[in-house]
Amino acid sequence: MKTCLQLVTCFSLCILSLHSCSRQQDLPGPLSSSPVVTEAAGSLRTVFWDGDASRGAAAVWKVQNIEGQGTITAVHDGVNGKIWRFDKPVGSHRTEGHGAKGYQAAEGSDIYIGWRSKLVMSVNEVTNALFQWKAYGGDMQQNFPIVIKTTGGQLRLFHFAPGKIGTELWSVPVAADVWQSYVLRIKVSRDASVGFIEFWYNGQAQSLKTGGQRYYARTLDADYCDPKWGVYGADASAITNYVDRLRIGSTYADAAP
Repeated sequence: MKTCLQLVTCFSLCILSLHSCSRQQDLPGPLSSSPVVTEAAGSLRTVFWDGDASRGAAAVWKVQNIEGQGTITAVHDGVNGKIWRFDKPVGSHRTEGHGAKGYQAAEGSDIYIGWRSKLVMSVNEVTNALFQWKAYGGDMQQNFPIVIKTTGGQLRLFHFAPGKIGTELWSVPVAADVWQSYVLRIKVSRDASVGFIEFWYNGQAQSLKTGGQRYYARTLDADYCDPKWGVYGADASAITNYVDRLRIGSTYADAAP
């Protein structure tokens, strides 16, 4: 009798133990004290500088570089809201906005510069620059490492090496009175084996005349380089350059207009 009672007690304890184990397996483990952030690849973005005209000239430009009677104004566009208007009248040499106030690229920076532009001018106009990646300070060897300009009815992208030796990287026929979009990726470096340029036009990555979609080159000169937009050259002509959605960011998605 005692033996039977012991067997029943042992069996009951086993059942209770199994039930307890089953319940413990249903309980969640301890929660981590650190939150888990899940993001799609490439979705984490940073805008270093926003040159939107709605912010006003004082917040966007380091200097308004005007030689002659030109003007830089924020005007209202019926579709795009406030945009920048660079007017260079006949007899004026340049009307350029020197950015990017509040941001400075340095050796090793990997940046994307994006904007939209609409040119009001003859498609055969010869300009010195509509965009510059311009050097400032001492020991200047390149002056303007990257330039977008018009010559011979073509919109052209150049890199200038020390000694102002130019290499044409890309060109398309000039399109007047039409919005076009641009994104430049610049790996900023004085070392020509480290620095490089990539370029998107109207949302499409461009193959360069030097081969491939990346051009290795010295992209940092003097003390520092800054972007400039507007109109430089073509003194005998009146030119207006509308520019919108200026940004500098850490990814293409940050900068793409």
